[in-house]
Amino acid sequence: MKLRVRSTDSGFTIFEIIIVFGILGMIFALGLPIAGNFYLDYQFDGEISLTASLLRHARNLAMVNHNESGHGLYFDANNFVVFQGVSYASRVTAQDRIFPRSTGVTIAGPSELFFSALSGQTSSTTYALSVTGKSREIFVNSEGLVYE
Repeated sequence: MKLRVRSTDSGFTIFEIIIVFGILGMIFALGLPIAGNFYLDYQFDGEISLTASLLRHARNLAMVNHNESGHGLYFDANNFVVFQGVSYASRVTAQDRIFPRSTGVTIAGPSELFFSALSGQTSSTTYALSVTGKSREIFVNSEGLVYE
C-alpha cells in the first residue's frame, strides 16, 4: 500500500499575488485621470448643449407667442431660468422653468437674454463657456438664431 503525499505546489505564492495587485494598481492609476478627463469633457459638452437648447427653447416660445408674450433666458451661478416677460425682473414668476446648471463651467456673457414675441429677435450676443483648459462659444444673432 502506497502513501499519498500532498503536493505543496498548488495555489499562488504571496509574491505572485503582490505582483498581480501591483499591476492592477498601475492600471487603475493610469486609467483614473483618463476617466476623470472623460467625465469633465462630457460635463462641458452637456453644459454647452443645455445652454444652446434653452436659448432655442426661449426663442421658440417667443416666436409662437406663447401666452402672448416674449420669453427669455436668465442664468445665475446655480440655475438657468426660462422666463416669460420683457425682462427677468418683470417676469411672470408662475411661468418660470428652472434648470440646474453645472457650477464647474464658467459662462461669460449677459446673464439675461430676451426674445421678442412673434419675431424671436434679440440683441446679438456671444456666450463664452469655459472650464479648465477648454472654452467654446455660443453665438446668438439679432434674429435670435443660436450657433454653437
